[in-house]
This record gives sequence, structure tokens and C-alpha cells, in this order.
Amino acid sequence: MNANVERLLPLKPELIRFTKIASVCWLVTGFALPPVIANTSGTRNNNLGPAKLSVFVAKKSAKGRSKTKHRAARKSQGPAREESFEEVFPPGHKFTPDEKAEASTLGTYFANAMWKDAYKLSTKSVKQHPERWWLHAARAAAAANLNRPKDVIDAVDSAIRTNNGDANRGNLTELKVLKANALSRMGQKSVAISTFLEAASTSARDPYSRAGAAWIYATAADAQIRNGATAVTLATEAAKLSHEKDATILDVLAAAYAEQGNFALAQKWEGKAILSGDSDDIPYYQHRLAYYQANKPWRENSK
Repeated sequence: MNANVERLLPLKPELIRFTKIASVCWLVTGFALPPVIANTSGTRNNNLGPAKLSVFVAKKSAKGRSKTKHRAARKSQGPAREESFEEVFPPGHKFTPDEKAEASTLGTYFANAMWKDAYKLSTKSVKQHPERWWLHAARAAAAANLNRPKDVIDAVDSAIRTNNGDANRGNLTELKVLKANALSRMGQKSVAISTFLEAASTSARDPYSRAGAAWIYATAADAQIRNGATAVTLATEAAKLSHEKDATILDVLAAAYAEQGNFALAQKWEGKAILSGDSDDIPYYQHRLAYYQANKPWRENSK
């Protein structure tokens, strides 16, 4: 997918959400890929899978509410979403005054795509309060936007280890998607697929984890990893879960059909991605469409 990284987020051609404290958007980093994440430090590259960035960035509507946008993640990552820090924390969580202050500051950084500041603050804060899992989650999201996959993995593992049941199913799914996207960026495709599928098993309603795995199955350079049939199954599930309205996921579905050799359907779904996609992503979708019209599948290293 070629758009934002967001849910904890294939990560796109190569894909975050959370606390309601002063619009504290904690974790959802768009991840992208097909599957999946606005201004981040990421640069576009048509060789990267379906996405541009790997995190979610919140946009403001006329009424001032945060509005998230699904974007594709970076190279080798699957689909993700661009979101803000705005996911409701589990009912039992009580923020202390200093937690509220940290959350508000981080929320401001995320809302303004100030990823370096967010990373610096969250890194400093987790050293002082290693028990605060949501700080680790914020660090993971910021690191994803800064293309620091090793730090993403470290922060996600710390968040999962320290949450003590405070994180809800959606939080955990987002975190695992972030980790899967990071693993994919590091070239660990098989482990990334396993992590995407683990995220999918955590939430029966999350489309990005399924799209992330599908993107790798469809576009991996290693033929031993590619599996067109499995890619189509997962991408179809993701498309249904997103009501066939997320262009980054439709982009993944097209790549899956192309890998299976069904170029007619690949062209159909890529065409739908072009019609519904973000204007910044459309050129990438059009480039892939040209491949399918020439009866060629898309690969993560395609030019």
C-alpha cells in the first residue's frame, strides 16, 4: 500500500493510534506496504512496495477533530495506517499528573510530525519510568517514522513486556504490526510474516496485519517466500475488513493476484486503488498497473 504507518503497522511499497489525553496519539504508526504511514522523514521510492511512509499522521478536520488517513508504508513493509495518538486507553488506567504532562507533550509532537522530538522525549522518559508501557509504545511509533527499525523492535518488545494487562487487544495488535514492519525493513521477511500473522490472530478485525503479510507473500524477492494463493486469501480478508475502501489494501490485493498470475483481476483492483487513492500515491499505483498490463508481477525490487 502506498500510504501512511500507521496501526502499529507491510508496512507499503515497502505501514499508529491512542490515548485521549490532550489528543495524545500514542502508538499507531502507519505502517505501509501494501500494507503500510503527514510528513515523516521518509522519502518515496517506487521500488518500495505500495507505500510511501511508515507511520500515521493525524490531520485536523474543520471541526478540529483528528482525522486519520490510511497510507502505505515503506519498502518491504506491508500496509499500515497513518494515525494519531488517539486510542482510548483501557478503562482501568489512571494517569498521574506527570503522565498527563508527558502524554500531552508527546501528543503535540505526534500531531505536528515532530518525530525527532517525540523520539528524544520518549527515550528519555522510558529511562526514568521503564514501567510505563505506553511510553515504550510512543517511542516505537516515533522510531518507525524515523526509519529506526531496531529501535522499533526494542520498544515494542518493552511495551508488550511491561503493560501488565493494561494494553487492550487493539493496542497489542498495533504494536505487533509495528514490529512486523520493522522486521520486514530489516530484510527478515519470514519472521515479519509470522509477526503479522500473530497480530492478525490477536485481532479478528484488523486488516493491516493481514495486508502486511499478504504484501510480503506477493512481492518478496525470494521465490521461496512468495505464495500467491496465500497472498490472495489474506489480501481478500483485509479488503473485506476495510470494506474495499482502503486504496493501500486494494493495491496489495492487486499485487497478490498478479503473483498468482491473474493479471485481469490485478488490473481491476489496481484500477480501484487508483480511483480511490491519495493523489500522492496514484503515480505508484499507476506504475504497478503498467506491470500488470504487461503481465508482469510486482516485486519489492521492481524498478
